[in-house]
Amino acid sequence: MTDIATVKLHVQGKPEITYRARRIITPEIITFIYLLDAPEPVNGIYPARAEVYGPCRLVRPGKFSFNNPRANTQWFYQGWPEDWPAWLIDLGAEHRPHRP
Repeated sequence: MTDIATVKLHVQGKPEITYRARRIITPEIITFIYLLDAPEPVNGIYPARAEVYGPCRLVRPGKFSFNNPRANTQWFYQGWPEDWPAWLIDLGAEHRPHRP
């Protein structure tokens, strides 16, 4: 069984994230999920996953969408490093827990 650590941060003033050219998210809460059995970064990223919550909007305003919430959570995974902005990778490395 893998040990998991979760770090939840309330953030302000972080840059907006354009996710896969579809949505723009303004981060308010970032939750990092770390696998403690894997202390080395995968694709240069320490957390196994990051969950970014905040207000979001479509990249192309006026495009019709049935699912366009005011706030949303977007998930970022180690396996898709191209989706992570550099500042989110750095923040994840800065807050990674160390095994006792």
